[in-house]
Amino acid sequence: MPQPSADALAQSARLLEHIEAELAAAGGWIPFARYMELALYAPGLGYYSGGARKFGPGGDFITAPELTPLFGQALAAQVEQVMRASARALIEVGAGTGLLAADLLLELERRDCLPERYGILELSGELRERQFDTLAAKAPHLAARVHWLDALPERFAGAVVANEVLDVMPVHLVVSRAEGLFERGVAIAADAAGVRRLCWADVPAAGAVAEGA
Repeated sequence: MPQPSADALAQSARLLEHIEAELAAAGGWIPFARYMELALYAPGLGYYSGGARKFGPGGDFITAPELTPLFGQALAAQVEQVMRASARALIEVGAGTGLLAADLLLELERRDCLPERYGILELSGELRERQFDTLAAKAPHLAARVHWLDALPERFAGAVVANEVLDVMPVHLVVSRAEGLFERGVAIAADAAGVRRLCWADVPAAGAVAEGA
């Protein structure tokens, strides 16, 4: 693995300070779900909200839509089936650079099954801008159908697609022991050298986590 750049290390240090401040305000412990949310989406600091390039050449990884439009064209066949059986509406959760959205719209147009509205659920402002630019470049005549969402609607009819998104959704960790259920979270502890570091810490599960487990 290449060594992080000086800018990346500085960004990581600022994010760590932000997480430590939240830990202090929360009494020294936060659920893993909250830690994951901060690490990925803290405004201006998280991995997906900090502005660094993630997708494609020069980024950290490449997803199928970045390689070929065939992925979106193939997926459009199933999206068409769902929309014809329900409603002409489509939501994409976490749209990356917007290439999948553009490919889906163009193929659905060819199939005469365009969604009336194409919603993109995206928390990163930087990625929203890239998605807007991609759609304006690849499918400018269809870009007006697209709108951005901050959360999934309570009621929806149509198709929902998500490509490589489950791994970036904050999750709760539950540990089962003889004495009961515990929720795993993050705290701060000093190591053998006296350096304070983030560490795992478990507390008795409560509320929705205990009920859901």
